[in-house]
Amino acid sequence: MRRTNIYLDDEQLRALKHLAAEERDSVAVLVRRAVNEYLERHFGDNADWAKRFDALVNRVQQRLPAGLTADQIEADITAAREEVGAARRAARSGRGARGR
Repeated sequence: MRRTNIYLDDEQLRALKHLAAEERDSVAVLVRRAVNEYLERHFGDNADWAKRFDALVNRVQQRLPAGLTADQIEADITAAREEVGAARRAARSGRGARGR
């Protein structure tokens, strides 16, 4: 868990402290609970996210040629990243030469 700072107006903080005392909890616990509820409303629960992620992985796997190994996939990705990086470096050096 990471520490963060938030700004609340006096009324919000007073109400949270009052509620925390009633529930015998801390303000931090109440804030985390509220944030979790907000995120769940906007992004759904983890089970839904996991189902969508699994569906994505399945779609990607269906596109792969049969018999392709993990090492071959990693080599292809590495080669593609190096190719893109080389193209970007070439484009930057071309711009630098024109700018002189």
